[in-house]
Amino acid sequence: MDRLVSGGPWFRRQPSLAALVIVVLFAAVTVLRMTVGDERDATSMLYALPVALAGMSFGRRGGTAAAVTATVLLWTWVAADADVTLSALGWASRIVPMVMLGLLVGAAADAVEEATDTRLALAVAESRRRDAAEVNDAIIQRLTVAKWRLEAGATDAAAELLGEAMGEAQALVAELLEGSDLDDRLQVKQPQPVARRDP
Repeated sequence: MDRLVSGGPWFRRQPSLAALVIVVLFAAVTVLRMTVGDERDATSMLYALPVALAGMSFGRRGGTAAAVTATVLLWTWVAADADVTLSALGWASRIVPMVMLGLLVGAAADAVEEATDTRLALAVAESRRRDAAEVNDAIIQRLTVAKWRLEAGATDAAAELLGEAMGEAQALVAELLEGSDLDDRLQVKQPQPVARRDP
């Protein structure tokens, strides 16, 4: 459950740091591409690193934007070096994998994020259902028994049960208002039903 609350891996929890790492990776690969090798080597494929990280960190939009950035940087390299020429196949073999990587990794990251949000929403709903069950078991049952005792004329026993119900209600309300940790709230609780005592 910690993963649900904390938001997942570091690049999801710290988007600013992820963006910085992506920029550094783009810069490093670009410098390497400009200074080492020629069009025959696969240095440009190292752009897959920042593209994949952008997809995982920012979803489909981030992955697509990173793929476009890689394409622009690749074009810049070709335009800046008069000795470099790429055929249509050369361009396609470099650009298409980047775009597909950004789209697919980003879409997968978005799907994981949506699934995590759904799981968290279901867990919170289950916690609320357990809270309602606890209210029913701890308070409503006591009030019901107190009503039976009042009808039977056992006012002292009814007053005792009413006092217990009020104490339970105050404790439950205080717990909810204090905003206890989500992990604690999502733990499975087994409410203890109040045994019915005949008047």
